[in-house]
Amino acid sequence: MKNKRNLARLALCVFFLAATSLALAGWYDIDNYAGTIGSLPIHVSLQTYDDVHRDEPGQRRVDGSYYYDTHRIPIPLQGKRQPDGTIQLCEANAPTSSADSPTVPAASATHPVPCPITLKIIGTGASGEWRDDKRVLPIALHQVGSLNDTGLQPVRLDGVVEVPMWYHTKNHLLLGVYDSSKDCPLSMARLRLVNLRSGRIDKEMKFPCGTGVVSTPIFGNVYRAGTPRHVTVMFQGGYHGMGDDRDVAVEP
Repeated sequence: MKNKRNLARLALCVFFLAATSLALAGWYDIDNYAGTIGSLPIHVSLQTYDDVHRDEPGQRRVDGSYYYDTHRIPIPLQGKRQPDGTIQLCEANAPTSSADSPTVPAASATHPVPCPITLKIIGTGASGEWRDDKRVLPIALHQVGSLNDTGLQPVRLDGVVEVPMWYHTKNHLLLGVYDSSKDCPLSMARLRLVNLRSGRIDKEMKFPCGTGVVSTPIFGNVYRAGTPRHVTVMFQGGYHGMGDDRDVAVEP
């Protein structure tokens, strides 16, 4: 698994070095939204790739993560922006390691519509539909935070950017809180452990500069550890600069 992970990161590094126009830039263009599906409150985080994959097929790719405020279990999203600007999003299964991607399950009796979300983003709002084989529910969202480090200009960060990681523990939703400063252009400054049952923040862990900015999808910077009651957090550095993965204790 370690070799697989290193090969995957090496491929990412080769791509990154080849993209000379991005030599001083990062991966992330993130918009965070709050709103509703039907009457149910949700939080949504979307990552787009307009600058990273400009004029390439991957430019229309969209990754994401969202959760219902009452359940707080993150649902990975994968999708594509259509030529008319509409975004079609599929609900996926979380990856098992940093070397893997989320997988969209095939249609089944329990999951009849794998790609249930359609969104249209206009300014700082978004609207659309969530549908299955029986219901069509309206989606209404408003932007609550954003970050962009893909250009040669300083990192743009607006509002509080809490990123729901694809992985969650038995007891907690994991929210990576991203920040930017003069000394640290972009980093996951804190990791919030939100209790799945109560919704309260049980713990907030602080991290040094260079945390949570390795995985191309921002949602993969914290993932399942091989050790119980731990998560693996990705830091800059490590083997050929492909990241230093460290297991961090999060639950007693």
